[in-house]
Amino acid sequence: MPLDGRPIIFVIPHPDDETLGAGVSIAEHVAAGRDVHILLLTRGTASNARAAINGESSPGTWWGPWHDPAVEGYAPLTVAEFGAARVAEMTAALGCLGVPADRIHEAGLLDTQVTVADVKAAIIALADTLPQDKGDIGLWAPSYVVDDNPDHIAAGEAVRQLGVEDPVRWPDRRWWILPAYWSDARLSSVDEVWDYPTDETIRARVRNACRAYNAWHPPHSFAIGYHSVRSIFIKIDGAGGNPQPRSMIHRQ
Repeated sequence: MPLDGRPIIFVIPHPDDETLGAGVSIAEHVAAGRDVHILLLTRGTASNARAAINGESSPGTWWGPWHDPAVEGYAPLTVAEFGAARVAEMTAALGCLGVPADRIHEAGLLDTQVTVADVKAAIIALADTLPQDKGDIGLWAPSYVVDDNPDHIAAGEAVRQLGVEDPVRWPDRRWWILPAYWSDARLSSVDEVWDYPTDETIRARVRNACRAYNAWHPPHSFAIGYHSVRSIFIKIDGAGGNPQPRSMIHRQ
């Protein structure tokens, strides 16, 4: 389906946040014909997964043996190469969700150094390039209430502040809660709801997006998502007895 409906921007602090936090919602908006845009704030280069893939630390129980790049046929990843590999994983995952590569935009911010002001500026800069005659622009970001990662909180707070400062331009704002916080005590302070797939196609799209982070094929892909947060992916992809993929979201 062509993406030509009312625009919506998903603000993504790091690659994999989109699938883990809002995979169901992204796929559903695409299916509804919304003009879905992804604003990637950073390339997530501070992840510990680079050391594991380079054979400098344990890859954990999912992989088991330590990596040996020389034996496995790839060169250790530089920071820049690791960032590019993370973006490639995200691009593949978003393709599974129905978002084409030309709808992915990078803000060029630094992992662990994201500020509210920088996120607001990046959102406005992207929004100014979108058609202004298709209605207001929806904004989605990680929760600024139920999360501990400073980059996530800055992204969510930026969306909140934009809504306060200009509710006419930004009337539709929502936040997702990552699976690590689905039992967090702070949920009592928000009115959260579950977003379940509306049909089997959406379910398949989200599960396939998870698989994009599980692809080990050096030098083309390095399963960075699963090296990093495999247990969280399991909560999304419906494995391990989970009934189906889902996203948890809240408004103000």
